[in-house]
Amino acid sequence: MSFDTEQTVRAELSALVDELERVLKQLDYWQPGPTQAVLRESAVPFSCDTLSFPQWLQWQFIPRMRSVLCGGAPLPGASAIYPYAEICLADADTDVSELLALIERVDAAITAQDGETVH
Repeated sequence: MSFDTEQTVRAELSALVDELERVLKQLDYWQPGPTQAVLRESAVPFSCDTLSFPQWLQWQFIPRMRSVLCGGAPLPGASAIYPYAEICLADADTDVSELLALIERVDAAITAQDGETVH
């Protein structure tokens, strides 16, 4: 991946992560402090044994992505969060279409690292 492509992907992901936080707050999914479940270790994908999907976004995904983006660590090679998000949020009491669209864009931005156009 060229330097310019990587910088474009990093800028896109940074904006998307900020937008994820905004939408989680707007939907009232953002929590003021970590729950006990957050403090427990989990060995399963998405920590689904200890966290709800919005909690996983807030307490694991967003901080990890910010750390990678700010620290210059390598970006993930692929992302497939959207299918799981769609299942987890299927019975949501509120309209989560904006949140799902953002997650789909995160997956696309990470996957676009192979030189495809970033949207």
